[in-house]
Amino acid sequence: MQTDDFRRGMRRLAGAVTIVTAGKGEDAGGLTATAVCSLTAEPPRLLACLNSGGATFDILRKHGRFCVNLVGSSDRAAAEVFAGIGAAPGEDRFAAGAWVRTADRAPRLASALAAFECSVHSITMLATHGLVIGDVDAVHITGADDPLLYHEGRFARLALPGAA
Repeated sequence: MQTDDFRRGMRRLAGAVTIVTAGKGEDAGGLTATAVCSLTAEPPRLLACLNSGGATFDILRKHGRFCVNLVGSSDRAAAEVFAGIGAAPGEDRFAAGAWVRTADRAPRLASALAAFECSVHSITMLATHGLVIGDVDAVHITGADDPLLYHEGRFARLALPGAA
């Protein structure tokens, strides 16, 4: 099977857009990801697949903390910046959006539809990625926005019934 065929096929899978942040305080990083899902409800755990060659993965391993921020359509600009779209090298990505930053937690997007603060349970390395299982320590739900999706290489808004 050809890698290009796999990529073309996977582009057809619409995915929820998240910004995964890692670290603590000022030693933090983040990236836009769609490879995130719930794992178990008891105990509450989720799975995030992160490229092991990136700075965010290194920070996650160093601190053992991360936050999965479920992005709404009004935070598309932040999702683009964390995806590297329109961001200058060395630019502070956290300048895009309103972030809650504390000394002991990964940054949390204040306007996220939901934010899952996690501690690393385990990491399994597989080829170029780390499969990160997180124990969910806290959930923050803000609510009223349409989810942002990623499909066919672009962001799209999912208009919910009754939305303007």
